[in-house]
Amino acid sequence: MTPLVMVMVMMVMVMGEEDIKPAPVICSMCECLGTTPFDVDCTTTDLTEVPPMTSDNFTIPWVLDFSNNQIHDVPMFPVLPNLIAIKFKRNVITHIADMAFINLPDLKTLDLQNNNLTEEALGEEIFKGPYNDTFKDPIGLQELDLSYNNIRTLLSHTLHHLPFLRRLFLSHNPLRDISWAMATAITELRNLEELDLSQTQLDRLPSHFITELKHLRVLTLAGNKLTSVPSEVNYAHNLQLLNLNANPIVTLSVGDFQAGLATLRELQLSAMPHLRSVGKETFSSLTNLEVLRMSDNPELSILDPEAFYLMHGDEIALQEIHLQDNHLTTLSETLLPWLQLRYVDLQNNPWNCDCNLKWIATTLIPDLENKNPETTLSIMCAEPIADRGMKMADILYHSHSFLCMAPQPYVNNKTPGALIVATIVIGVIVLLTATMIFSYVLYRRTRDRQLFGERVKYRRAQNEEEEQGGVSHTVQS
Repeated sequence: MTPLVMVMVMMVMVMGEEDIKPAPVICSMCECLGTTPFDVDCTTTDLTEVPPMTSDNFTIPWVLDFSNNQIHDVPMFPVLPNLIAIKFKRNVITHIADMAFINLPDLKTLDLQNNNLTEEALGEEIFKGPYNDTFKDPIGLQELDLSYNNIRTLLSHTLHHLPFLRRLFLSHNPLRDISWAMATAITELRNLEELDLSQTQLDRLPSHFITELKHLRVLTLAGNKLTSVPSEVNYAHNLQLLNLNANPIVTLSVGDFQAGLATLRELQLSAMPHLRSVGKETFSSLTNLEVLRMSDNPELSILDPEAFYLMHGDEIALQEIHLQDNHLTTLSETLLPWLQLRYVDLQNNPWNCDCNLKWIATTLIPDLENKNPETTLSIMCAEPIADRGMKMADILYHSHSFLCMAPQPYVNNKTPGALIVATIVIGVIVLLTATMIFSYVLYRRTRDRQLFGERVKYRRAQNEEEEQGGVSHTVQS
C-alpha cells in the first residue's frame, strides 16, 4: 500500500461515516459558494422552473438565488432547514402557490422584485404558515420585496400571515392610490419598520394610514406626485428617516413638518424639479434632525434665514447639511451654527459673491478644508461678472472682492416704449376732457342764444302791439 493510499484511508477513518455525505443535488445545477451564509447561486442558468430539492439539507444558514432566469411559477417548497433567503429577481413570475413557504421555518428574506406579479397573484394563502389561525407558528419572514411588478393594490388580507414582517418594498408599481383594502393590509403589519412606496404615482396618503404603524422607522415616498408634504407623515411618531425626493413640491413652509416628527433623524428633499423656496420655521419642529439632504433642486433659490428657528434655550441637533447643486445665490450666516456641523456641502450653486457672503470665504471654507476638503472644490462665484467662474476662497484678497453696492437714489428706469405709451394715454385723456368741456360750453352758449332770441321776438311783438294801440286811441280821440 502506497503512502498516499494509507493517508487517504486514515483520513476516512478520522472523518467517520457521518461526515461523508453526498453534495446537495442543487449544487450539481448551480454554483455553491462557501460564503457566510452559504450561497447557492442559480443565477443566469436559463431555468424555467424551480428544480426539485427534496434531499437538499444544509446544516448551516444558506441563501438560494434564482435571479435572472425565466421562472414563471413559484411552487410549494419542500422542507429546507436553515434556508434564510430566497431571491427571484428578474424572472417572469405570474403565479405563487398557496402556502408556498410553509415548510421554510427559517426563511427571513424573500425577494420577488422585477417580475410580472399582480394583486390577483398575491392571494391570502400564499404566506400562510402552520397553525396560522392562532399565529402560534407563522413563517418568520422579515423582509419582502415586491418592487418592479404590476401591482395596483393589495387585497386586504394579503399580508395577514406575516406578523413578523419588518421591511416591505413596493416601489415602481402602478399603485396611483392607496385603497382602503391596501391600507388595511399594510396596517396589519404591526412590527413594520421600513416601508418603500417610491415611484408608485401617489399624490396623497390616506388618513390614519400611518397612525397604526407604531414601529415605522423609515418611510420612502420618493418619485411620486406629491405637491405638498402629506400631513399623514406627522403621525409617524417613531420615524427616523423620511425620503421625499423627486416630488413636485414648490414650497416648504412652517407646519409641513410638525412636532409629531420629533424623532426624525434624517430628511431627504433632493431632486425636486419645482422646489423654489424654504420658508421661515420650516424645520423648527424637527428638534432631533441630524442630517438634511436638500440638493439637486434646480429652482431652489430661497432659503429663509429663520428656516431652522428654535425657541430660546433649544439646541439644534443638525450635524450634516447637503445644499449642493441648487440655485442658491446667497446664504445667511445666522441660518445655522455652521462651525458646529461635521459636514456642509455648498458646491455648484450660482453664488453672488458680495459682502453678504464674505463670511463663507473667511470663516466657513477654512473650517470645511479641515473637516471635508472635498466639499470646497466647487464653491464658485457666478456674480459679479468680474468674479464669475472663480473659487470663492480665491477672490478673498482681491481689491474688488465681496463688495456691496451703496444704495442708489431712485431713478425712473422705465423703457422709452413705456414712456411713449404713457404719454399717449395721458394725451388721449386730456383731449377727451377738453372735447367734453368744449362741447358743454358750446351747448350752453347755443341754448342761451336761443332763449335770448325768443325774448327779443316777444318784446318786439309786445312793443308793436302797444304802438298800434296808442295810434288807435289817438284816432278815436
